[in-house]
Amino acid sequence: MTKQKGNSMIAKVIQMLGEENDKIKADLEVESKTMAEYMQWCDDTQTEKSYAIKTANTKIEDLSAIIEDNGAQIEGLDAEIAELGNEISERQTDIDDATAIRNKEKSEFLVAEEEQVAMVQELEDMEVALKQQMAAMTTPPPVPVEGEEAEAAPALLQTGSKHNRHEMDVVTLAKMKRAMTLMVNSVWVDPESKKNLALMQSAQDPEAADGPASDDENLAAFEGLKGKAEESLQRQRDEEVKKQNEHNLNVVSLKQAIALAEEKVDDAKRDKNRLAEEKAKAEDELGEVKASKAADEKTLAAVTQECNDGAAAWDNRQKEAKAEMAAIDKAKEILASRVTVLLQVSAPVGQSLKAQVKIAKTRQKLISHFRTLGNKLHSLAMLNLVSVATSDPMEQVKTLLNDLIEKLMKEAAEAASLHQFCSEEKAKTAAAKEKKDNTLAKLDARLDKASTKKEQLAGDIATLSSELAEITKVNAESTKIRNEEHTNFLKVEADFTEGADAVDDAIDALKEYYGDTSLLQTGSKSASDSDAPPALGGAKSDSAGGIVGMLETMGEEFRHTVKTAQSEERESQKAYDTLTQDNKVATAAKEAEVKGAESEIKSLSVSLHDFGQDRKMAQKELDAINEYVDKLKPQCEGRVVPYAERKAKREAEIQGLKEALSILEEESPAGAFNFLQTKLQRHY
Repeated sequence: MTKQKGNSMIAKVIQMLGEENDKIKADLEVESKTMAEYMQWCDDTQTEKSYAIKTANTKIEDLSAIIEDNGAQIEGLDAEIAELGNEISERQTDIDDATAIRNKEKSEFLVAEEEQVAMVQELEDMEVALKQQMAAMTTPPPVPVEGEEAEAAPALLQTGSKHNRHEMDVVTLAKMKRAMTLMVNSVWVDPESKKNLALMQSAQDPEAADGPASDDENLAAFEGLKGKAEESLQRQRDEEVKKQNEHNLNVVSLKQAIALAEEKVDDAKRDKNRLAEEKAKAEDELGEVKASKAADEKTLAAVTQECNDGAAAWDNRQKEAKAEMAAIDKAKEILASRVTVLLQVSAPVGQSLKAQVKIAKTRQKLISHFRTLGNKLHSLAMLNLVSVATSDPMEQVKTLLNDLIEKLMKEAAEAASLHQFCSEEKAKTAAAKEKKDNTLAKLDARLDKASTKKEQLAGDIATLSSELAEITKVNAESTKIRNEEHTNFLKVEADFTEGADAVDDAIDALKEYYGDTSLLQTGSKSASDSDAPPALGGAKSDSAGGIVGMLETMGEEFRHTVKTAQSEERESQKAYDTLTQDNKVATAAKEAEVKGAESEIKSLSVSLHDFGQDRKMAQKELDAINEYVDKLKPQCEGRVVPYAERKAKREAEIQGLKEALSILEEESPAGAFNFLQTKLQRHY
């Protein structure tokens, strides 16, 4: 009977060892599944963080390139603005200098004009006086009386005539010579003027080689010099008008150059502000990306260390479980094959019975405690402990309770860690998602703005191109008209000049045939010419004189027509030059605008491409965040019971298990649970 009881006890122990071995295997299977999920999470997290760091590095390189490139462009624009400022200053200085020179020239012209006008007026006054004196000299003397007075009349007439001639020589010609000398020497120096002046000087010199000049010759020389003075005055005025027009064109051109430079300065400042804004935004974003990268690197390092520690712990757990199962298998083998036992209880029977009663009470308390706790917490694990407390040995129950407490505390720690991780990751992903949404909104706004600006610039280029084509058309039409006008002018100038030359040749031919004197003097002879032989064929002389007068009038009209045509040609050429210059300046300005618009379109195209790439990258990053959120859902959002309830239940289970341990320690006698550790007699 005792042997049978001992064999039954050994069998029970072997069974318990087998159950323990099975429990270890089951735990390993559960833990293996849990570790597989954990290692998958490690791989996903490390891959996610590595990708985020790689993306951040690419973004940092792109942002750094933008910052560097914009900085270089800003420096270039600063240099361009400074250069344009110097150009504007130089053009303004040119305008001031040209204006000062023009004012000085105009002042000098006004002084010279005033002097020349006064000179012409003085010459006109002298011409009137000269003609009056000549008329007085040719007026017949009064009729002489009879006697001595009649005989003395010729001598008196001759004396009076000489006296008048002498008075004209002394007063008029001296004054005229002074005016003519001043005019010829200071204003109009040419051989004809000097010849006329010499002719007038000979009028005062009776001893001249050719004899004194006649009054008509003096008058003709005087009128020639006066005409030259008037022509000189007109030329000075024409030159002043020409200089003023040239000055006005120069000032307009300089002002247009200043306006163009100022527009370039405005464009450069706008580009600089835009680049500075982009640079500042890139710098802000660079700081955020670097901070995000540092956080990801820190998280990756922590996760890597944690996962490595977990993998090492799992390897150690597998080794220990393998060693434990090997030890259990060895113990089972020893008990099954080599041990023959006779169970002898060392304690007295009465004491063992009392202990058994105590154990039964303890079991009852534990059963009641676990049942109450299971119903209260709706915990299947606590209800399962009712059956354990009913049949299992107390020492095994105690060990199981300690293991359960340790396991629940470990699960509590893991759940708390997982809850904290999920909370942090949810906050991070929500912030990252919001940031990426804002980034996408900004990029969409920039894309819309750049596209609108590009379309506007394309429209501006089309308008400017149309205006340039119109200017080209106007230039072609005006050039065609100008060439036709110039061709007509050349024909008119040639025809009328040739006509004037033909008239001069005809006059010379008549003078050569009829004689110069008969053609120039067709009126009464003066008293001083009474000794000259009479002219023959007076009727022919009179007729020739009328023809010459008509020819001279015709020649003057021809020359006047040539001068008028030349003046009109100058005005037309000047108007054409002004129009051409204005169109040239306008063309340069519009071409500069087109070039600037095309350059800005290229810049906008690059910006659109960059914004598009940035948007793709941001969308990709947002997709990665959403994918990561989906991966978090199974472990962070896939639970029906909230974390707070699960935590409270787990803490209540731990507290209940601790209370069960207290029941075991308080209610069970010392050594009562060691009933299996009895003295064994071994027979070998």
